[in-house]
Amino acid sequence: MICFKNQNKYTGFPANCYLIFRAHEILNALKKIIKGNFLGVMESIFKKLQGCYETCIKTFSSSEKEEPYNPNDSVFHKQKIVRYGTDVRNTQLPLEERAHAAKNIGMLAYTGGTNAGLYASEYIQDLIDILHMPDTSAKVRILVLQGLCGICYINYSNQNKVKDLNLADVLLACLTEDEDLSPASNRITVVKFWVCYLLTVLCCNDIPYIKLLHELGGQMLETNLKFLSSMEWSGWPDNYAEVLFSLLGFHKAQLSSCLK
Repeated sequence: MICFKNQNKYTGFPANCYLIFRAHEILNALKKIIKGNFLGVMESIFKKLQGCYETCIKTFSSSEKEEPYNPNDSVFHKQKIVRYGTDVRNTQLPLEERAHAAKNIGMLAYTGGTNAGLYASEYIQDLIDILHMPDTSAKVRILVLQGLCGICYINYSNQNKVKDLNLADVLLACLTEDEDLSPASNRITVVKFWVCYLLTVLCCNDIPYIKLLHELGGQMLETNLKFLSSMEWSGWPDNYAEVLFSLLGFHKAQLSSCLK
């Protein structure tokens, strides 16, 4: 007869019987685990599996040291931006796909800091060119505007670049588009909301841009912003038509006229 450790209560039984008894006990224990702290036990199991991977599988499967993934790494952002920039410039792709690439460039510029903003600046003209295209859908324009928001956010170099490329003319033209009660008109309203947000980004701590908008927009801009600020900005963190209205100093002029 084979002797097992801690087999006292199974003394006298053959080895194969002992294994059957132990299997039965293990099954009962598993039932208790399922009824009890299942997540805690699973966490322990996963930790053991991870330890096994680190000490066994990983050691034998790779002879080179694995570089840790760092999403803030400038090389990572540059590679991604160049890849999306290639899509933006690829006129063989559907325009909506190019617009999605533009939005992704903006997200990378927003999260990647100064260097990522520099890489993204190479594609600003391409994004503005898409906005210039006739009969561009509201969805495409929204995606491109989102991209420009990320590229210009707290980046004075890129803000100056879009100023030199006359982006303000394109944005102000968007604000003057006619609207009606159709679903298409509702999408145009969303375009205008994004224009307001982008203009807020461009005007924040940028006095020259504020002066430029006064020169180009004048009374028409004030009227459009006043109308948009009266609309429901559901889902937005703020009413950016109202924010921009205040940022441009229109509320002061309005107050002065009331006091006269």
